[in-house]
Order: sequence, then structure tokens, then C-alpha cells
Amino acid sequence: MQLLVIEDQPSDLRIAAKAAESSGYSHVEARSTAGSAKVFLEDGLEGKQPLPDAVVLDLDLGYESGFELLRFWHGHPRLSKIPIIVWTVLGDEHREICGLFKVTAYISKTDGPAVLREALSNVNRAAS
Repeated sequence: MQLLVIEDQPSDLRIAAKAAESSGYSHVEARSTAGSAKVFLEDGLEGKQPLPDAVVLDLDLGYESGFELLRFWHGHPRLSKIPIIVWTVLGDEHREICGLFKVTAYISKTDGPAVLREALSNVNRAAS
């Protein structure tokens, strides 16, 4: 299983990669900006590389917003079938918006890596 992580903080990327590994993901592809993640997904849609089996998205990407990528993901039928886990420090006021986009899970980073690991495991089990 391949996981795409969109995260601009190296320490959080390491946490997500470790959670993915312990949840059965064999490969983690990382992007630090919404723009570079969009290019990665476009290449997958064009068949230049495989699409990921799941996505972990931080909404706060410094000068960019993860909502831009969420809109792109939601607007493509093939992409919107890929489970997406929003993992962010932004507050619960964004949970409702993410619900409108039909994200798989909305997790606060303050909940700790175990909650992310559990969500990743659930997605992995559902795909099996």
C-alpha cells in the first residue's frame, strides 16, 4: 500500500511515516506543498505513476492551504475515491468543512500519533 503525505513540518512527516509503516503501508511518498502534491496526483491520473492508496493531508502548509488540495481531490472522481485523512493543528471549526468534502477522517495533531495510526490501520484494513 502506498501513502501520500502532504506535510510541511519535517518532524510531523516523520511521525506520519512511522504511523504509516506500523499500519502496513509499504511506501510513503511525501510532498511539502499543495502544489507539488497536485502535480504528483495529476501524474497519477495521467498514468505516469500509480495513484496512492490513501492520503494524509495537513491543512496548514505554511503559506499554502491544504484546502486547495482538498478541492482538487474532491473535484476528480478517481481521486475522491482515495481515502483522505486530514491531520492538522487547525481547530474543530474546520471539521465541518472537511465533512462537506467527505474526508475519511479528521484528526487533530494534538490527539497524538496513536489516533493517526488507528485511522491509517482502518483505511488499510478496509482496502484489504
